[in-house]
Formats: sequence, C-alpha cells, structure tokens
Amino acid sequence: MIGNLLAQSAPALGILVDLPLGVLMWAAVLRFVLTIFINADSRILPMRMLVSFTGAVMTVTRPLKPVWIIDRIAPLHTAFVLLIIRYYLLPLIISYDVLSFGNMPLESMVLSVYFDFVASDWLA
Repeated sequence: MIGNLLAQSAPALGILVDLPLGVLMWAAVLRFVLTIFINADSRILPMRMLVSFTGAVMTVTRPLKPVWIIDRIAPLHTAFVLLIIRYYLLPLIISYDVLSFGNMPLESMVLSVYFDFVASDWLA
C-alpha cells in the first residue's frame, strides 16, 4: 500500500536520484558515528569500507565545508549537505512533494518494509 503511495508521490527519476544520495547520506552518518569510537585511519574492515565508500562524496563537499568544522565531524556536515539536497533541491528540480522526512523515497521504502514485516507482528 505504501509502495503505491510512493509511486504516486515521487516520479521515477526522483526515486532513482534520491536512492543513491540517501544511501550516501546514511553512510556518512554511520561514518561519523564510528569515528566517535574508532579512528578514521583504522584498519578495521567496516571503517575502511565506509571511508572508501564515502570518500568521493566527502571530497566533493569539502569546498562547501566552513573552516571551523574539524575533520572529525566532516562526515556529519556531508550528511547534512546531502539531506539539504534531497529535501529541498531534488523536489524543486524534479517537481515532487516531500512533506516530511518519512515521505522521502528511501525512508518511505524502509518504513514500508518496517510496517509490513516488523510492526505487523507487534500489532497482531
């Protein structure tokens, strides 16, 4: 049911552009959370994978980073820039409505899976 609502609210181009940006945004948030506990140059496999996965987008957003933001919170700034692009810029360019964070294409898909599989067990 929610999948049909997603197809009606966002065009295919919006979904195709938003999904990779959403995955990169959440990967940048996860990288920030892991850098709280682990050094960014650590040899631990999940950290190396996150650094290599988000490295290109971090390089692209580096000119947008203010001077006062230290390197340890740069992934959080990158995630914020991606959120602004996904929430304001993409709906404006592709012309679809995003009413809340849960209505964005990636988050809407995750919430629909959650409500279909996880919450249905709790409600039954």
